[in-house]
Amino acid sequence: MVDVKQLTPLSYQLGEGPYWDETNQYLLFVDIMKGDVHRHYPANSKHQTIHVEEGPTGDSVSFALPVEGKPSYLVVGLGRSLALVEWPLDAPDTLTVKAKAILHSVDQHSPTNRFNDGKCDPMGRIWAGTMAAETAPGVLAKHKGALYTLNTDLSIATGVDKISLSNGLAWNKEATTMYYIDSTDYAIYAFNYNAASGKIDNRRTVLDYKAASLGDDIPDGMTIDNKGNLWVANFYGHKVICIDPQVGKIIRQVSLPASNITSVCWGGTDYSTLYVTSSQVGISEDKVRTDKAQGGVFAVTGLGAQGAPPTNFKVDLSLLKSKIN
Repeated sequence: MVDVKQLTPLSYQLGEGPYWDETNQYLLFVDIMKGDVHRHYPANSKHQTIHVEEGPTGDSVSFALPVEGKPSYLVVGLGRSLALVEWPLDAPDTLTVKAKAILHSVDQHSPTNRFNDGKCDPMGRIWAGTMAAETAPGVLAKHKGALYTLNTDLSIATGVDKISLSNGLAWNKEATTMYYIDSTDYAIYAFNYNAASGKIDNRRTVLDYKAASLGDDIPDGMTIDNKGNLWVANFYGHKVICIDPQVGKIIRQVSLPASNITSVCWGGTDYSTLYVTSSQVGISEDKVRTDKAQGGVFAVTGLGAQGAPPTNFKVDLSLLKSKIN
């Protein structure tokens, strides 16, 4: 039986970027527009928060990814920069930090852009995409962003250009296919993926939201299970959908108490818990005040599905430390 529980008593303006830490058994997630990163331990409900000070290209914090071999280091999307922050496990429950290094800044042609979703591929590279400033959810200047790859030698490359609202990422367990969402296309795409080079090609559509009669739902964050099925957060949709990408069909829907579902990840001791973030953006102040599920973070169990441990950023630590001022 499927069970949905709100993970914390708090709710968040724009919860995003859930990431399960295998070693320390905590959930990382961000509150993008507040510039906060949260760390929650489900086993004992311990909760820690850092606020990242504004960087040279903005104050939004769109994702946080741990660095392999250095658990206190996180690479975050800070405005339209990729930045390194340090957050020790024994830090106070609340803390304000400044970026230790700016690794790269992008999209100089569009200074109001910001990073959105980011994730590590099977080889430990970071893939992270940008978007223009929104006037409402999903309403923004088109084709101003791009999907970037931060390689393990700290070089950066453009994977896909002319993106509007870069979002969910996932790779199959064979490391031959990358799945990707540009939200304003209302579609989920697949690419051939070369694990050795990090190159992608042969873009094709896995699911067209309009053709699938998903109404005004916007595809947002995404993860994959160990059978190769995609689990996609539906902004405006009150739900997560499960897709068989081999046939391009929705095979399951999971209803959530929040309307604006933003992202998903597998976690827990056996990776059978689906952690889900949501947003209050676009919801009335009265609704937010009276309904604490809006902007909540949820743990969904009983799905009969499992994911796999995520990959950390596999950078040479001496190279990374050389970037610190």
